[in-house]
Amino acid sequence: MSTPSGVTTPRHPEKVGKPDNPIKRKPDWIRVKAPVSAEYHATRKLMRDLSLHTVCEEAACPNIGECWAKGHATVMILGATCTRACAFCNVATGLPDKLDPHEPANVARAVAGLKLTHVVVTSVDRDDLDDGGAAQFVQVIREIRAAAPDTTIEVLTPDFLRKEGAIEAVARAKPDVYNHNLETVPRLYAAIRPGARYFHSLRLLDQVKRIDRSLFTKSGIMVGLGESREEVLQVMDDLRTADVDFLTIGQYLQPTPKHAAVERFVTPEEFESYRAFALAKGFLQVSASPLTRSSYHAGDDFRALRAARVAKLADATPSLAAMPTHAERRVLPYTPEQLFNLVADVERYPEFLPWCLAARVRRREGRTIHADLVIGFRMVRERFTSKVDLTPSQRIDVAYSDGPFKHLNNHWIFEATADGGCEIDFYVDFEFRNRVLQKLIEVLFHEAVRRMVSAFEARARALYGTAGHRAPTPARG
Repeated sequence: MSTPSGVTTPRHPEKVGKPDNPIKRKPDWIRVKAPVSAEYHATRKLMRDLSLHTVCEEAACPNIGECWAKGHATVMILGATCTRACAFCNVATGLPDKLDPHEPANVARAVAGLKLTHVVVTSVDRDDLDDGGAAQFVQVIREIRAAAPDTTIEVLTPDFLRKEGAIEAVARAKPDVYNHNLETVPRLYAAIRPGARYFHSLRLLDQVKRIDRSLFTKSGIMVGLGESREEVLQVMDDLRTADVDFLTIGQYLQPTPKHAAVERFVTPEEFESYRAFALAKGFLQVSASPLTRSSYHAGDDFRALRAARVAKLADATPSLAAMPTHAERRVLPYTPEQLFNLVADVERYPEFLPWCLAARVRRREGRTIHADLVIGFRMVRERFTSKVDLTPSQRIDVAYSDGPFKHLNNHWIFEATADGGCEIDFYVDFEFRNRVLQKLIEVLFHEAVRRMVSAFEARARALYGTAGHRAPTPARG
């Protein structure tokens, strides 16, 4: 590794004096082909042209040939040098360079250039920065949303240990998936991940879910480092306690003789057993195989994850003991722009929504609307203020600002279909401060939400006709 002054230094200076651990021969089920495709070289060239780093290269991922041949790459921001020294990781360690102010825009250009439908953005640890690099994550998300509004975004962040406000900043930037890996079982942290704390990482995942329940959360571990089966199952239980949606489990592969040794190669049958246990424990999505890595097949997995949430909530029986949550998917013969404009036009809600008695936009800040609404359903009548974040023609996110709720999360995702229509994913959950009101609403909740979504569909027919695909009617303001 060369420094800016041209001096060559070891890639892992902290490991130079450590004894070598012989690298075991890989079993047949882990063999992969060398990357030779034209698409692989085109992806590599684009990353170099934009001065971007990828974890695929820096961490010596075994799946790089397959993923890059499909134009998929996991972008690594905040530079290529990590301030931690984990025993399993091949990313260079040492004193990092200054942040590149052009990095967020260049990431967005790469996403647009590769025409990605789903992108994974990760980073090195930057303990030297006051916010751990959180602001750079936020700016990358914003730039991608602007350059490629149809692309879903997954962030794989460091632990932001002792970086107050960093987790909140990234979560509130609303990536579609917030991923943070536990990496291994707690007993092995001192040897494998000495700069991190197991329960801090667990609390991070729990905190993200508390900030925004609509976000998917994800975490992963490696096996083959000396952990027991019982320890892996306990990690699953810990993650479910934090309400994590998606678990990945993959085989640890030793990058160099200076890294932690592979204690054993876990068989494909054992991975399948882990997958079955994890699904039984309540994860919406599980990827467990020798070659599984956090971002391996991430786009396909995200679509499956989203479908699993919709299916699970559709099958759920409303319960007075559970916080009301509703999700559903509909395919309509209108364009994403038409349906986005309809939902974004808040002040017209009283014209067609049976429960909305009044609506007023208090102020607009760029793509954010602050709106006052009065809702009424049977004997219930409440006034509240919401913050509406608009990503044109792609998604609308509604968060609680002021009123009778403890919290309110609601989002709409609009995705074009092959026949020119639109697939809508709708999700909402909330909790009132008043427990009596909460119990009452839970009884009426699903009926009210179904009526609301049907009212939007009826409004679309009234505006655009039954065939759809007419010129979109712009939202007011």
